[in-house]
Amino acid sequence: MLPFQTHYGFQSSWSLSYHNADNLKPSMSTAGCSIVDNAADASKDVKKSSEASRSHKEAERRRRQRINSHLSTLRTLLPNTTKTDKASLLAEVVSHVKELRRRATEVARRSTEQSGGGGMVSWPFPSEEDEATLCYCDNENKVMRATVCCDERSSLNRDMMQAIRSVEVRVVRAETMTLGGRTKNVVVMEWSGGGRQRDEEFMGLRRALKAVVENRAQSVLGNKRARACCPIEDTFLMC
Repeated sequence: MLPFQTHYGFQSSWSLSYHNADNLKPSMSTAGCSIVDNAADASKDVKKSSEASRSHKEAERRRRQRINSHLSTLRTLLPNTTKTDKASLLAEVVSHVKELRRRATEVARRSTEQSGGGGMVSWPFPSEEDEATLCYCDNENKVMRATVCCDERSSLNRDMMQAIRSVEVRVVRAETMTLGGRTKNVVVMEWSGGGRQRDEEFMGLRRALKAVVENRAQSVLGNKRARACCPIEDTFLMC
């Protein structure tokens, strides 16, 4: 072996390997930690995905159980639907509901036609059609009945009271009924003023009630000064 090998540019392979191994130790250690971390993250992602899948399957199972339970209830309500498929069952239910609604509307119409005097209409439930009527309940044209039926809204009672207070009347009775997002208000009142302009005020009140149903009462009554009348019961003012 030549003396001073490093001086002449020579170096043993063993020495090079030794130094290279020392240089590689930190990088190999870092790479190993990175692989372990990636594997741990992947394991967590797989676990979360598996839990989400199980949760989704469980929610879907409960949803199907509720649907099947409702369908079973519908089958018990309608005749000859035990072995009917779902689509046919739903079509039968829709048809049956429409028929019931038609019958209810017919009963309400007959009940309204047969009601008389100053009493309230015997069918208090709101119908599917918007309504604004004003009619006399006696032969002397002193007692009137105002009926408003439309979609429920927070300002309905206030708008109707504003319309009624635009004429000189005294409220005798009032009722309200809310069902399925629909509201029906019926107010029986009598004239409290002189009678000189009753026809004009009657027509004005009818227009005002129609505006209440069409939800444009403010534009019709905004420039009218409300006249005083007796207060209405709280049961009418609140739905």
